[in-house]
Amino acid sequence: MAKTKAIEQLEFTLSRELDLLAAESLKNDLLALLQKDGNLLINGAEVERVATPCIEVLVAAATAFDESGRSFKMAEPSPPLCDSFEAVGLADRIELWRAS
Repeated sequence: MAKTKAIEQLEFTLSRELDLLAAESLKNDLLALLQKDGNLLINGAEVERVATPCIEVLVAAATAFDESGRSFKMAEPSPPLCDSFEAVGLADRIELWRAS
């Protein structure tokens, strides 16, 4: 009987300020996690401010994880994070990613 390998859970906490200056760092952090094996769980509880470039990075990361057959989930998205996604017409993404 073959053993199945358990999928590792990768975790990442978003910073409080996801402004324009944070977008490049966020992209690099998520790209590094994409290179590892496992599903990704993002903690968004501390986010106080979000700029559109950071939303774009999160959407791209979720797409990349999905295309590689892994999950991209978000735990505790803060109200400002949810509001920012809603403001750009992507509120459904937060609900799709919400960890249950």
